[in-house]
Amino acid sequence: MKLSNNRFCLNCGLPVYGRADKKYCDDHCRNDFHNNRAVHNSRLTRLTHKKLRRNYEILSGVMQAGVSEIPKDELLVYGFQIKSVTESELREDGTMIYGIYDIHYFEKPNRLIEVYRKSDVPSYW
Repeated sequence: MKLSNNRFCLNCGLPVYGRADKKYCDDHCRNDFHNNRAVHNSRLTRLTHKKLRRNYEILSGVMQAGVSEIPKDELLVYGFQIKSVTESELREDGTMIYGIYDIHYFEKPNRLIEVYRKSDVPSYW
């Protein structure tokens, strides 16, 4: 086989022989390269899902306790992360509604957070 014009494996850096469009020296390096890239991408999504799951558990616990309003500071003490949401919506009255899957919440002027399930929309909306 002929050495292909100074091309090197994207994974290990060894010279690549064979077809002109070959990027890896063998199947092991090709698989290793793509597996490493997938691990990096899944690490980012895993951390995001962990934060969302934690927020969801906190809000679910609040609702299971029969409470629809909770002080914002109390949520923060439980480990609630304000920026980890799955959706947000600005209402006509200027209220920002945040959602984590099927649970939604918004902050009232007195720093109370009102929590409800999407199917349980308050009557004043």
